[in-house]
Amino acid sequence: MLNCFLIPFLLLRGVVSVLPLQGGSITSESAERLALVNKDQQVIVFLEDGREANLALVSTGRPTRHSTPSGDFEVLYKRWSPVSSIYRVHMPYWQAIEDSGRIGLHQASRSAEHRLGEPLSHGCVRLGSFTARWAYFWLPVGAQVIIR
Repeated sequence: MLNCFLIPFLLLRGVVSVLPLQGGSITSESAERLALVNKDQQVIVFLEDGREANLALVSTGRPTRHSTPSGDFEVLYKRWSPVSSIYRVHMPYWQAIEDSGRIGLHQASRSAEHRLGEPLSHGCVRLGSFTARWAYFWLPVGAQVIIR
């Protein structure tokens, strides 16, 4: 239900038409399933064979001290419901994208979910509850995650 309102809003803002083209083109070899995170717009676009499969607001890292790294990553491993050893917070639907295991995609806490669209995390890409669950099952290990 949220996407029927979110997508037109983001289309009007020009987010959807701009996102897939940022950071270079996507070739057919790498276009199976991937996620594109735009830190400026605080959105994630999921693509399958170059076509949009889903779109959602996210919260990336707070600028300066906890900024989310930019670059090309991949889903290294997944954990159903871990607890962060650093921040002692529950991170449902964890998908690690950095070798150290410190940066990944995961569900935002209930108290922070209403603030998706703002850079508030400690470096991870926080997703809403429905998006996090969907992405956990939709993105395979090895899928590309591009953050710009």
